[in-house]
Amino acid sequence: MKSISQSSNVKIVPYIILFVSILFSISGQLLMKYTMSHTNEGLFNWVFIQKLVLAISIYCLGVVNWILALRSVKLSIAYPLTSLNYVGIFFGSYYFFNEQITLTRIAGVITIFIGVLLVVIPWKKSTSSMYSKYHQKD
Repeated sequence: MKSISQSSNVKIVPYIILFVSILFSISGQLLMKYTMSHTNEGLFNWVFIQKLVLAISIYCLGVVNWILALRSVKLSIAYPLTSLNYVGIFFGSYYFFNEQITLTRIAGVITIFIGVLLVVIPWKKSTSSMYSKYHQKD
């Protein structure tokens, strides 16, 4: 018989994998930006290719984790959670590339975050039962 902590660990692991996917995606995107911003020596030299391969490899690790997470996480939950990439890129761009943070951008990121919460937070089933009550096929 499984203990409560074991069963909750089983449910949380796919979400951890999903968040690792999001972190790899953010890191890969930021590294791609860094690579393309530091091409003073020109494209397709050995240093450029190494940086680009590293960036794409990290991004691909995100894709692998995404595929693993989809084994257990509903797509209707997982896909909206990937919107957290916007939040990570927002702060990463500010920190690493000195991009501006404006009130409009802050409002946008907050809106995205609230939207993700609305999709991910489980709601009472009474709404779905009400829907099915009025939309049953006779």
